[in-house]
Amino acid sequence: MNGARGARRRGGGYERPVGGWSNFEVWSWFFMRLSGLALILLALYHLVWWNLVVGVEHLDSQLVIERWRNPFWRLFNVALVTFAMLHGLNGARYSIEDYVRRPGARLAVKAIVYTVVLGALAVGVFALLTFDPAVLLQRS
Repeated sequence: MNGARGARRRGGGYERPVGGWSNFEVWSWFFMRLSGLALILLALYHLVWWNLVVGVEHLDSQLVIERWRNPFWRLFNVALVTFAMLHGLNGARYSIEDYVRRPGARLAVKAIVYTVVLGALAVGVFALLTFDPAVLLQRS
């Protein structure tokens, strides 16, 4: 482990890392809290809207296309995917630091995980921003 993370807390978890604001671990610690809160709010809104307000029985491609035309909802989905992937990546980084002991192996595992997650994030954001709902209209 790199030792920059805060001390272990009794009962699990870690204290806020010590160090100045230039410390990566401090920013990482804050990002986990803020992205977790953002994910809760974004995911709850998404679930409540589509499952309770709209209702799954009324959900069809036309409704999705109408909503997709609004740039706000595209950015909402980009934010949801981005926060989820980066929050998960940061959590994976913590786990790798905790459980992969050898520095060479740790570097290799991090490289693989970062490549897969950031690649999936790039594909997801690209799809969200470039998908054209008119393609669905032509097929129906």
